[in-house]
Amino acid sequence: MAVLAGETPLYESAPAWVERVDLSELERDPANTILVADTQIRIEKGRRWHYVDEVVRIASAQQLTSSGTVNAVWYPDKGDLIVHDVAIVRGGEVIDVIAQGETFEVLRRERRLEEAVVDGSLTATLFVPGLQIGDELRVSYSTTLSDQALGDEVQSQSHLWRKPERTADFARVLVSWPENLDVSYKAWPQADLAPVETRKGYDWLNVELPLAEAIEMPSDAPSRFKQSTLLQVGTFAGWNEVASAMAPHYSVEGALDGLDDLVARVDAIRSENSTKLERAVAALELVQSDVRYLLNGLNGGNYIPQDVATTWDRKYGDCKAKTLILLALLNHLGVEAEPVLVDIDTGDGVQTSLPMPGAFDHVLVRATIDGQLYYLDGTSIGANIELVGNVPDFQFALPIRTAGADLEPIVQVLPRAPELKMFITMDSSAGADLPALTKFEMKMFGPSAAQLNAVADQLTDDVKRQIARNASEEIDIINVEFIKGETLGEATLKYDGISEAVFDFSTGRGELGGESAFGSIGFSPNRSRRDWREVPVAITGPSATEFSSHVILPADSAQYELVGEAQLEGEAAGRRVIRNASLDDDVFAVSETSIVRGGEIAADQVLTERRKVMRLARNELKLLAPKDTPRLWRFAQAKDRSELAKLDAAYDQLVAFDPEKAAPYLTRSWFRYDTYDFAGALADMNKVIEISGTAEYYSQRALMHKQLLDYEAAEADFEEAYALDPAPDRAMELASLLLDMQDPVAARDAIAYEDGDEGVRRSLAYWLAHVDGQEGKSEVGLDRFDLLLLDDPNNASLLNNKCWFMGVWQVQLDQAAQVCTRAVEVNGTSAAQDSRAMVYYRLGRFEDALSDLDEVLDVSPGFTTSLLLRGFVKLELGDKEGKVEIEEALARSPSLAANFRKWGFDL
Repeated sequence: MAVLAGETPLYESAPAWVERVDLSELERDPANTILVADTQIRIEKGRRWHYVDEVVRIASAQQLTSSGTVNAVWYPDKGDLIVHDVAIVRGGEVIDVIAQGETFEVLRRERRLEEAVVDGSLTATLFVPGLQIGDELRVSYSTTLSDQALGDEVQSQSHLWRKPERTADFARVLVSWPENLDVSYKAWPQADLAPVETRKGYDWLNVELPLAEAIEMPSDAPSRFKQSTLLQVGTFAGWNEVASAMAPHYSVEGALDGLDDLVARVDAIRSENSTKLERAVAALELVQSDVRYLLNGLNGGNYIPQDVATTWDRKYGDCKAKTLILLALLNHLGVEAEPVLVDIDTGDGVQTSLPMPGAFDHVLVRATIDGQLYYLDGTSIGANIELVGNVPDFQFALPIRTAGADLEPIVQVLPRAPELKMFITMDSSAGADLPALTKFEMKMFGPSAAQLNAVADQLTDDVKRQIARNASEEIDIINVEFIKGETLGEATLKYDGISEAVFDFSTGRGELGGESAFGSIGFSPNRSRRDWREVPVAITGPSATEFSSHVILPADSAQYELVGEAQLEGEAAGRRVIRNASLDDDVFAVSETSIVRGGEIAADQVLTERRKVMRLARNELKLLAPKDTPRLWRFAQAKDRSELAKLDAAYDQLVAFDPEKAAPYLTRSWFRYDTYDFAGALADMNKVIEISGTAEYYSQRALMHKQLLDYEAAEADFEEAYALDPAPDRAMELASLLLDMQDPVAARDAIAYEDGDEGVRRSLAYWLAHVDGQEGKSEVGLDRFDLLLLDDPNNASLLNNKCWFMGVWQVQLDQAAQVCTRAVEVNGTSAAQDSRAMVYYRLGRFEDALSDLDEVLDVSPGFTTSLLLRGFVKLELGDKEGKVEIEEALARSPSLAANFRKWGFDL
């Protein structure tokens, strides 16, 4: 039957080759509302006929709404919409909706206009009259398609359901074609097809649905293993034929004729740039900037690009149009170039696909300059000479050539240029354990830079600061600056801020570093399941990043020790890392470049690459501070804070920027607290609570009142925190303070009625035990620990807390040393040794106590309680330095005096 393409739906019987489903023969499942989902495809020379037969049971009001509106989409420039049947089956009666005079109405042309896509499709809609709950609705129609771009060739792709995705009483995809027509077919992933059956001169391929449930794939499998299953049918003999079929549409002969203004622009590019590469990038920038994106699929435009004159005149075009105009410009400039097809969504899937244009969803230009390949995408933004040699992440490309071409992998040959360069300077000259004044600079290239440049002038200061915070979450931002580059494809973000201390003293000696690109490669794919053993591992990329840091040290760099290889280069799991470090003139400098090649790693190489990653991860680079590095507690007794002047000024700037917000005052408050300016910390916390009085802020301010020995004010704050958030933790905070105030009765009342999970109940038991101890009932308190230990005798925290309790309340001291030693063995932390030292002190074993405390303070010199206790131990041993240590400890934490007094120490 000859069918003329048109914009009006046709109403005809289904073609004779259609095998219509007989509803009376269905094996019905009452749980299914989809009775029939039948798709039949006829492939002929130059045409694809797509027949759909759907029968649904209207089981609910919601389904009445969704199924009662029938939509059909077709491309009028390529074929017709032919309506065969719209019928309501009700109690054995068939109501022919079309015979009653109802017709489809063409309501709208475009479905994806918001995506800048005018695909040329039409949508026909019918609101089915008289449909009721309990009815069965049957709709069957066909669409035909003869694609102008493909000539006699045909392609078809159908989604295949899988369990449990969808169920129906009857579902299939049935494809047929003349037995003398050369047709290829394939279903993937995870699909086996039944043999083709030949009858009456046609080959028939029947796929019964749904397919079996798919084998779950690991999350790091390439996308071709995880995508929905497709049935592909086509007449293309190979990729060569696909390439040659597309080639006529990308001829640039005479494309610039009559476009004098465009030619003038291109000639200016030639005169203003000396090399072919510079000219190619300038031409790319012209296409990206002067031609906005819009896909016009009308009149065969889904595969056929609009001509260059139309693109330049209307200043819009899709990837095909932008590719064609860029080819014309490069041809005028004498740059060798060709169009190539790629797939954006599942680039790795192309290698698995049947040869057909539908395997691709994008086209761009590949230029050959000085023997190197450059991929130029007119639909992108931020053309940049630095990045032009970076290949895209599409993995495979099909060159469009008249003579045909094979699928080619996209390979990074030139050194990949970083898309991101970050440089940070951290001034730690005030102290290794103090916050560092920080200057951060991030240079972006390519699309990310162009996107930022496009909106930079409209960004408020708050938005700029938020962008900076996103780049460095652990830095308090003071000011931010955006700097546009010489081209749209370059932009710089700069800011000043305050970062946390760069040295980590958790092991006793200050360490800087340890974390690097070598340790962050991370490659631990799971291929333990038999089904996964042959599945490759996808590597996200390609990309390149450069990171450089300079740390200004607090003292002569000759006193610092560099551990690890300063210059190192290694590759594993698709990532190449290069490190260069130096220590000179009180500056520790590290530069690391990380280059990810992307693609995938074959399953049989996973173990090898994992071993490489583990070897590289061992290449930590650390800078060790001198053992006698001055620490921040030197400010506890110092009246001169001039060393902190720069930091004080930076925190003042932080507050000045947002004087109506609580966060900067809170940040400055804790800096002041940590540097023993308790009065200044309290002043800031007063402002914080004035702006935002939360339970947490009241609790924090109470700690500052304690250090200023204003226990009444601390009590009021803890009570307010509990009133705002009556949680067990708040009650225990209050109880602790009340014990310091020598009021165990009130402390017991504060926690007597609290309850919670196992951890909360354990903590409550600890505090109740200390209440017992302060009331002179230490044996009762000790019983609480023993009761807890019955359920968990090796619990490190329990043993440690019991040891401490026995020491501070001097209960069963004859057994305490044994308990404490067990706590040290199980716990293995400084806290357990500190607790045992208290017991040794009570037992008069001062040398043993001193030994424990020396070890604790060697690793954790910031343990102020340990320092205070060691002062008492030294005095007992006749060492007058003990008095100095007691004074220093109380200067660091004045509130400790109340604790030690309640434990019977003479202060």
